[in-house]
Amino acid sequence: MKSRDEIRIAVLDIGTSNIRASSVDSHGQIISEFRTKFTPISPTRGFVEFDAEKLFQNSIYLLDKILSEQNCSALAITNQRASTVVFDPATLVPVCMGQSWQDLRTAPMCLALKSSGITLSPNQSAPKISLAMDLFDKDRQLGLAGGTIDAWMCYRLTGTFATDHTNVAMTGLVEPNATKIDRNVLSKLHIPEESIPQIRPSIGEFGLARIGGFGIPLMAMMGDQQASMLGQGITVPGRAKATFGTGAMVDLVTGEKGPSTTGKLRNGTIPIVARSDRTGLLFGLEAIGLHAGSAVEFACHSLGLAPDPASLGKYAANSTIDSSAIFVPALTGLATPYWDFGALACFAGLTHATSRSDLAMAVIIGIAHMGADLIEAIEADSGARLDSISVDGGMTHSKLFLQQLSNLNQKRLAVSSANEATTLGAGFAALLALGVLDDVESIDEYIKPNFLIEPDPAFDNVLLRKSREHWRRAVEMSLNSIPELSSVTF
Repeated sequence: MKSRDEIRIAVLDIGTSNIRASSVDSHGQIISEFRTKFTPISPTRGFVEFDAEKLFQNSIYLLDKILSEQNCSALAITNQRASTVVFDPATLVPVCMGQSWQDLRTAPMCLALKSSGITLSPNQSAPKISLAMDLFDKDRQLGLAGGTIDAWMCYRLTGTFATDHTNVAMTGLVEPNATKIDRNVLSKLHIPEESIPQIRPSIGEFGLARIGGFGIPLMAMMGDQQASMLGQGITVPGRAKATFGTGAMVDLVTGEKGPSTTGKLRNGTIPIVARSDRTGLLFGLEAIGLHAGSAVEFACHSLGLAPDPASLGKYAANSTIDSSAIFVPALTGLATPYWDFGALACFAGLTHATSRSDLAMAVIIGIAHMGADLIEAIEADSGARLDSISVDGGMTHSKLFLQQLSNLNQKRLAVSSANEATTLGAGFAALLALGVLDDVESIDEYIKPNFLIEPDPAFDNVLLRKSREHWRRAVEMSLNSIPELSSVTF
């Protein structure tokens, strides 16, 4: 039997633009990692898709490297949520490209469903599964299966078609408590119940995963934001974290009482399952920004403002202090609190004097304003008052961005010490499932912020009001840019 110090967890972290396989030890340290970029493609406006078979093969390749290097006791999977794969379970072949959570092609279907009393968003999996089945098995005779990326990976690795509560709660396939399938939705979408995955607790065994010559128990599956919550010690009601990766997500734990709806609340946040185990479910709220790091990538590679994200920050640092330029990162619309899929990205406040540095700063400030919107919305919908927020994600490597975010929401930011809090949280989940960690409270001893960011005292209330009003005017320019999409509400 291994001693605690010898226990390693293999973690597969499937993000929107990267796949990582890592080894996490029993003290919450990431001790090795292999990664590859895996970026979805956008063949036309509103379409965002990926090659599901290539995603699986890349994942297997990285996991095999980790398992060849480390003697791991268990596997955990964390993944981008709501992205959907429809496949033939007999041949293991996807019937079409996977649809990303950012994909909007099901908007007309969602609008039609609303007239029959069913409210779904094009970001959710339910309409994505239905559309693929309509195209490739109209009569539902082929026995196709559809689910989120975790369910796809679980089936390919273990032969069990299963998902967990944190992922299924984002699909539109379940009732508000996320424990029961919504058969009314399945009926309206003509999705056979046997075509969707079983629902299991996030923390617990899913089966024996076969990876190359290795067999390893799959002991945890969680959505990426929920894993990030665990990885930052956001485990009890009233705590919140913000992740600025490809998109931006602010998540807050509310407690054991489930929501009364799967839809948006008044200020545009949505109910989530924070985690689940054999004792029950813990719930929360989430505010969603569709573009953060992806907006930086857009500024660098599509607009040519900088050769890479780090250089964008260096350009931005040279921006003139009186520049009024600001960027609204609505590359596929705006989510919380606006939920306008017809909004378009735009720069505002440009003059003849606007420089490349000013445009670079405009992008960073725009994402920070979006983050402030998310934090304001989650406070309003939860009734909580947050004095500090834990933050992680690739954009937290930029102290310029962090200072802007702290200034605009007037809160202390505790920057995660883990470069990959999502990976770390999935590792903690598997350690809990194995009994190596006694309970979630014990995670706190491993979570220490890397550093704190406080609001700049020079950024007073006058500057705050002026800056936020400038942002609101820019957002007004962005909203309703494509009226036929803006008129669709979910």
